[in-house]
Amino acid sequence: MDRVFRNKNILFLWLGHFISHTGDAIYIMALPWLILDFTGSKSSTAFVTASVYLPSLIFGLFAGSLVDRYSRKRIMLISDILRAIIVLLIPIVILTENQSTFIIGIIAFLLSTAGTPFYPARDSLIPNLVSVKKLSIINSFISTSGQLSHLMGPVFAGLFVGIVGLTHLFTLNAITFLLSFIFIWSISIKETITDKSKKTYIDDIKIGLKYIKNEKGILILIIMTSINNLFIMGPAIIGMPVFVREILNAEFTSLAKIESAMALGMLLGSLIIIKFLKNISFVKILFFGIIFDGITYSILYGVNSELITIITLFIHGIGIPLIVVSRTNLIQKHIPNELRGRIFSMVNMSVLGTTAISSMVTGFALEYISAQLLFLIIGIGAVGTSLIGFSNPTYLNLEKRENV
Repeated sequence: MDRVFRNKNILFLWLGHFISHTGDAIYIMALPWLILDFTGSKSSTAFVTASVYLPSLIFGLFAGSLVDRYSRKRIMLISDILRAIIVLLIPIVILTENQSTFIIGIIAFLLSTAGTPFYPARDSLIPNLVSVKKLSIINSFISTSGQLSHLMGPVFAGLFVGIVGLTHLFTLNAITFLLSFIFIWSISIKETITDKSKKTYIDDIKIGLKYIKNEKGILILIIMTSINNLFIMGPAIIGMPVFVREILNAEFTSLAKIESAMALGMLLGSLIIIKFLKNISFVKILFFGIIFDGITYSILYGVNSELITIITLFIHGIGIPLIVVSRTNLIQKHIPNELRGRIFSMVNMSVLGTTAISSMVTGFALEYISAQLLFLIIGIGAVGTSLIGFSNPTYLNLEKRENV
């Protein structure tokens, strides 16, 4: 780990990701609570939350082409600046008493549109900063910044909501984007971008889709990710605030504690990968993570205590890095540099695009069933997605190619 910290580029990337992701963690908590607060409607909350994730579904392929055409560092910098400006519109419309579900939804959509290329650019840049042999450790290290931010975001949200109010949690998010910009700017790298001036963006997209069509193992990985997220993400984002309000009869600070516990589990999961799972196939780790993810959510069916919820979400969080880090490593190892942006964008589409659909379905489902029953259903469904990979020899063959 000492060698990781000696790589200043990785350290700057880690810090930038940690700070902006902390702001995102605050934003993702505050947004559904804000809509529930002034509408009381689960379906309206689902509509606004879905608008956060729709841009990845709509613009994901185009974003991937951008990432493969231009400087990935520059794309991340532009994304940070645009997001800082756009998120400030939320406190402005609230303070001027112009807030509405539609306006907040439009702002959330624009904010996510500006962020769509950021993560594909980051994941595509990492292999240019370190050797292939260190990818596993570096991805786990970068993952810890996400887990720490998920831990600190709710802590800061719970602390600052009593000082500056819910409105200025969004202002705090804008500040984190500006700080992220400074650290990303500090990364020193000379990027080699393939000249594609004679090809259109449509040509780039077609090439990426053709590659995925022929690369069956990665295609199954994307399909499995999409279906798993369809079950998991909506309940995680919409279901948990409703669970806290209606099952636990608690306030925003309780939600912050629960989200912090899950983030602490995610941090532990990342450390487990770094320390103990370095020599285990990422295909196997991914399978275990998906099954663990679903089972631990199902436990919430019988829970109505804040303490037990905190413990359950801590345990649940351990499995999340097993999925994310394994998926990232598999793609980085098997996809050539000139296509990496497009493939990561497709994965981003599968994660965030299905999250939009899942959020809308969750919001409407919660009008008719309890949050407890919802978590039981989605937990069973999430576990079932592992069967897609288990039954596909092409996907399982990725394991044999990991050390090639």
